[in-house]
Amino acid sequence: MGHSSVRRSALGAGILLLGACLCGAGSADFELRQDSAPSLPEYVIKAGFIFNFAKYVEWPSSAFETAATPISVGIVGADPFGEEIDKALGSKMVKDRHFVVLRFRDKRDLRPCHILFIPRSEKALLPEILKQVESWAVLTVGEDEAFAKTGGAVNILIEKEKPRLEVNPEAAEKARLTINSKLLKLATIVKTEK
Repeated sequence: MGHSSVRRSALGAGILLLGACLCGAGSADFELRQDSAPSLPEYVIKAGFIFNFAKYVEWPSSAFETAATPISVGIVGADPFGEEIDKALGSKMVKDRHFVVLRFRDKRDLRPCHILFIPRSEKALLPEILKQVESWAVLTVGEDEAFAKTGGAVNILIEKEKPRLEVNPEAAEKARLTINSKLLKLATIVKTEK
């Protein structure tokens, strides 16, 4: 099996694990499955989570120009995914919408998108980025320990090779987003620290 086939298999396994988890299995089942699953690269796991967030988050209708407008996933700053996120989302659809990945070299390049991944490399600029997008209907996703407490909506943390989610419902509500209860049950609920 070639290197790309192994990566596609790993990506598929990651998405299936998360999908099974969000479709009714409790978090204890998810941990058990993670223990028995092959170790997946960190950004393959995170790309799978981003795909599934699109399934379990509702945007206001005004966030999409038309019924065919794709779900735009933005990455600001240094892109830690490389081609993994393109592979994960390239041929997928959620709610009859394709995905498009947008890369913003820095915060000055930002423009509205539906999901914005803010990597840990942008930690120093996080308050400024969140302020810049605060009027947008955007699901902000991060990976830094303080992300959700700073006002980000969803944080994907990898601890001891296991994913852990934090959700800040206040941040999601401020962005006019509704997060499905199935996703909320799997996450640690966090509030913005004032």
